[in-house]
Amino acid sequence: MFTLLLAGGPFMFATLTTSIIVVAIFIWRAVFLFGKTGSGKYLRTQVIGFVENGSYAEAIQLCTAKNSPLARILKAALMRANRTEKEIRRAVEAVALEEIPRVKSGTVFLPQLSNLSTLFGLIGTIHGLIIAFGGAASEDAATRQAILSQGIAIAFYNTFFGLIVATTGIVFFLLLMGRTNSALAIMEQAASAVIDAILSQRDRAHANVGGRAA
Repeated sequence: MFTLLLAGGPFMFATLTTSIIVVAIFIWRAVFLFGKTGSGKYLRTQVIGFVENGSYAEAIQLCTAKNSPLARILKAALMRANRTEKEIRRAVEAVALEEIPRVKSGTVFLPQLSNLSTLFGLIGTIHGLIIAFGGAASEDAATRQAILSQGIAIAFYNTFFGLIVATTGIVFFLLLMGRTNSALAIMEQAASAVIDAILSQRDRAHANVGGRAA
């Protein structure tokens, strides 16, 4: 591998650096998205169950223990369960504005890095062609052939490596964006469902109090 990098010239190392960054971002975001946002539906079900039983303290404790974007959003709703619906929704929206960028962060750089690797590959290709055509001025046929072969090899190595990294970056981006969109949809649905559960439970509690008073 290192021999191929040397054979491809200096721009191969620039592409290699880009590829390392691409892989690092993918691992970082994959761990976050499949870890901290992976159990959103289960968390929603648990929180709604606590809310329906009036166990707000247990629901808040659960969200505190989870420490995920969704958990913090749901906790904001639970902490204001005795407030008006408008206040609850405002609190949820305020926390969501902080958490959504964290869910999306990092992934947006992958297309730019893919383009960068393509450009590095193109520059390396042109560099190789310059070497190849530069050897045409040599008087010795064997020297011309050697320089031509070296230049073409550099051009092909850079083109191939640049396109491989670019393609990988785009595939990683599509995978992460699919998971990101799914996580955001779950967050929105869960927040709405928990708010509805809070309001329904509160209405039932008021109805029971009114019934006993009557």
